[in-house]
Amino acid sequence: MRKIKEFQNDDQNTIKMKPLLNAAEICADTKAGKNLRRFIYLTSFVGSGLFLNGCMAGYVATTPAYVEVARPANPGNGYIWVNNDWAYDRQSKGYIQNNGMWQKQKPRKTYTAGHWETSPRGNYWAKGRWQKVSR
Repeated sequence: MRKIKEFQNDDQNTIKMKPLLNAAEICADTKAGKNLRRFIYLTSFVGSGLFLNGCMAGYVATTPAYVEVARPANPGNGYIWVNNDWAYDRQSKGYIQNNGMWQKQKPRKTYTAGHWETSPRGNYWAKGRWQKVSR
């Protein structure tokens, strides 16, 4: 009986004598944690700003002139003609016309053509896209 109590006391004494972290280690961990947290917030903020800036439409005062392009022959059944599209060029700060193309019809989807939209900031191109057919 006495041996069991001695073992229990020894175990309790070793637990009490070994703290997990001393004060200096705790302080170092919290400083590193704060700096790491700041770094993560800063990089995510800057990264999201760059990502969203790349997705933003360019605005122009007037819509550019449309140039007619010859349509090539249909490659086969199940293809539809997707009209010309416009892409914003950041260097020239204007839109460049991309030629149209034949695209394979997607099942249960319809193509909505792109169009020009006007906002208080100017005109911008809303790209065409495939949309689910509503039933």
